[in-house]
Amino acid sequence: MEPVLGFRIWRLEMGRLRSWAVDYRWEPGENRAQCLTLNGHACAAPPGRRCQCGFWAVWSPRRCVSRVYTGTDPRSCVMGLIAGWGTVALHHHEGFRAELAAPVCLFVDRPWTVSEPSAVRRWVSGWWSRTTGRPARPPQREVDDDPEIREGLLEVAARYSIPLVPIEAAASVGLLAELGASPAQIDEAIRLGSGGDGDQSQGTRQPPGSAAGGPA
Repeated sequence: MEPVLGFRIWRLEMGRLRSWAVDYRWEPGENRAQCLTLNGHACAAPPGRRCQCGFWAVWSPRRCVSRVYTGTDPRSCVMGLIAGWGTVALHHHEGFRAELAAPVCLFVDRPWTVSEPSAVRRWVSGWWSRTTGRPARPPQREVDDDPEIREGLLEVAARYSIPLVPIEAAASVGLLAELGASPAQIDEAIRLGSGGDGDQSQGTRQPPGSAAGGPA
């Protein structure tokens, strides 16, 4: 099958992209997934059917933004695109898990600081506080106001030899289309980058065919 394209969040760490949910530092170019389960029964070939291993990405940039509402400091987060191939488990309207993946683009935007309506921010903050017993972090400044974040993004983009652009510009000038994004993904990226709602109740992209490894 053709490579699939999805949005994901990383943490910036010493000029590298680090997965926000597990201890994995991405390499430039091709990355091969390993099962990092802690139960002692690692999958022989990720993505496993009854596991969450593999390189995750989601179809919707708006859903990707929602992943930042976790214990991870939003200042350290960056959103981008990956291409996934090899064995790919498709998760309907949510996204996919891939055996092989590579970062292909990073965005300067920090839409988690401004794009969510205040009611959504309050709901997420309340959920986080009730679940963890810790207060939610307030929205942070935009990247243009923070030289340290800006320099960190430039360093990472140079290390991985991938574009670093505003998401709306990437959509408007044809970069997302060139990378393989669907029209629905491009439309949502434009609305998200311009501060619009950008939400799609059913996701933004139907899975392109059947997964080589079957859905998990």
